[in-house]
Amino acid sequence: MSGIIGIYHRSGEPVESHYLSSMVDAIAHRGVDGSKIWHQGNVGMGHLMLHTTPESLIEELPYCDRQTNTAITADARIDNRDELIDLLGLKGDRAEKITDSSLILKAYHKWGRSCPAKLIGDFAFAIWDERQQQFFCARDPMGIKPFYYYCSPTLFAFASEIKALFCLPEIKK
Repeated sequence: MSGIIGIYHRSGEPVESHYLSSMVDAIAHRGVDGSKIWHQGNVGMGHLMLHTTPESLIEELPYCDRQTNTAITADARIDNRDELIDLLGLKGDRAEKITDSSLILKAYHKWGRSCPAKLIGDFAFAIWDERQQQFFCARDPMGIKPFYYYCSPTLFAFASEIKALFCLPEIKK
């Protein structure tokens, strides 16, 4: 039951870190093992960690991959890890050092928007693709992991709990 939050000012306005911090604070109970925020220009994300798997002990979220210009935050437990490691050609890597969010990000780079169909488990994630200038977000088909969002012509925001969205002045109850 980790937590995720994010803001994308579609108008180009920079994300102010205090809004990300407010959103994280609103759902702080989801991250007893730590929290972190990341922002760059008009995009920002946050993560609240609750360690639930051995791999989550080494997870650092949000994670920014400079080679692919993508960033991810995720509340995820991927159950078909071995299958994905094989399909993604990661056999030479030590499986216990591969986090669920890195598997999701690699799946996104291989299969694009169809990557959620390859994932088995409980998940909600958001990937910022700087090259495309868009978020790609998904959650498991059963909706086990919550994902709330708000979208207007100038703002896209998401969170694991709706009360985090109400920290933004544009979003009214």
